[in-house]
Amino acid sequence: MSLIKRITVTYGTFVTANYLSNYILFPDKKLDYGFLNRIIWREVNNEWWGTRSAHIFTIGLPLAIADHLSIDLWNKVIIPRMKYPVGTKLSIASTPGPFLFHAVTFAFTGIMTYIAWDSYMNPYHKERLQAFTSKAYPELQGCQSMYMLPLMSGAVQYMSGRPCPHGTLLGLIPPTALYSDKLLFLIP
Repeated sequence: MSLIKRITVTYGTFVTANYLSNYILFPDKKLDYGFLNRIIWREVNNEWWGTRSAHIFTIGLPLAIADHLSIDLWNKVIIPRMKYPVGTKLSIASTPGPFLFHAVTFAFTGIMTYIAWDSYMNPYHKERLQAFTSKAYPELQGCQSMYMLPLMSGAVQYMSGRPCPHGTLLGLIPPTALYSDKLLFLIP
């Protein structure tokens, strides 16, 4: 599968998982989805900036790009130099240490890219640097939970008896649960 197609499928998975996690994270709140409020018969206060839609649709793209660029870097450059057997691919089963490192670093890269973009482009931010620094810590708290994604995927695969790749119904379970930190009671 081409890099663009892999990024597109992963982006779709991340957007869907992020949206679904809102029902777990904010069960009693009517979130502002901006222009999408019209679909659910709610008033539109802001079309885009400062809404959940802006977050859901934009954070997934740098995460998906960073994920697949990192996977390709590991598979094509780093893993072969680490003296793994020829043909070894980045996975929790065959390369657990590198895979867990990949999970945290791609999340860090993607999240920081999102924060930088939003801090720069959002017209509501008058102090760009202050906007960046105020968002960095809350958003980066999610990076520490990224080690759970492959472990959760493994648990879903084990319980279902089937693989759960991005872009499938089973593949939505691990990132939705990850984005919904209330389900990750194992993380302090």
